[in-house]
Amino acid sequence: MNWAILTTYLLPPLIGAVIGYFTNLIAVKMLFYPHKAVYLFGHRLPFTPGAIPKGKARLAKSAGKIVQNELFTREDISGRLLTEEVEKPLIDKVMSILDADIRSTGSVMAGSPEKYDQLEKNFAELLSFKITDAIKRMDIPGTIHKEGKAMLLEHVLNSRFLSMVVTDNMIDRVMKAVSDKMEEFIDARGPEMVSEITTSRIHDLGERTPLYVLEQAGYDPEFVRRKITEAYRESVVNAVNSALRRIDVAKVVEDKINSMAVEELEKGVLTVMKTELKLIVDLGALIGLVIGSINIFI
Repeated sequence: MNWAILTTYLLPPLIGAVIGYFTNLIAVKMLFYPHKAVYLFGHRLPFTPGAIPKGKARLAKSAGKIVQNELFTREDISGRLLTEEVEKPLIDKVMSILDADIRSTGSVMAGSPEKYDQLEKNFAELLSFKITDAIKRMDIPGTIHKEGKAMLLEHVLNSRFLSMVVTDNMIDRVMKAVSDKMEEFIDARGPEMVSEITTSRIHDLGERTPLYVLEQAGYDPEFVRRKITEAYRESVVNAVNSALRRIDVAKVVEDKINSMAVEELEKGVLTVMKTELKLIVDLGALIGLVIGSINIFI
């Protein structure tokens, strides 16, 4: 082999490639190494610690701002939650719940059919008490007494014979007796009757679906779906705004990066940029090869 040709034409490109490769490799390694400052005779050596460990706090602060301002904005989060692939399944699920009978849904929410039955019983008792109390406060006996007396007086006054034999006192006593009996009846049988009717109606209602109840009230399923969708969208926007007001995303990211060991940070960066960093090293070898080749002709 002609050593002159080897040293003249082959060694310069190879040496250039090796120098370029190791130069860039060292530069990449110096991003992370050394992890701590190195001192010699009390003086810190240049380029120690590595670029990333040295600028860790600044990197953390910048990363926090980027995440908050560019990657974790209100618009991005709300927009993601309001996309059709997220929104539609949720609305469909709500509509399916509304299309199931109240007893089945209530049993699931209560934990068991027995617990739902107890809740239904408690609600019926409370509603019965409220209705009975409202009836008593309406003073139905007093109304019957007053209106009945006025009606009878009108009939008596329109009849010459009755006006001679029936007095106001008699009418008052009769209506007083009727109103007293009505009051006794309400006190004695009212709560029981109200309870029977209320319990029966609530039990029947449990066999219906919420959509059926709403439809009977004049709200068709499409209207209900539209209102649920509007409520979901409004609640998403409000919830995201409220959450981001309470959470300083930039500070969370900054604190997280600052709390990481340099080894963890290095691992994370390499996980994301391993291919790119290897390309930089390989590019150094390629540039060294080209420069070495050019030197042959200089």
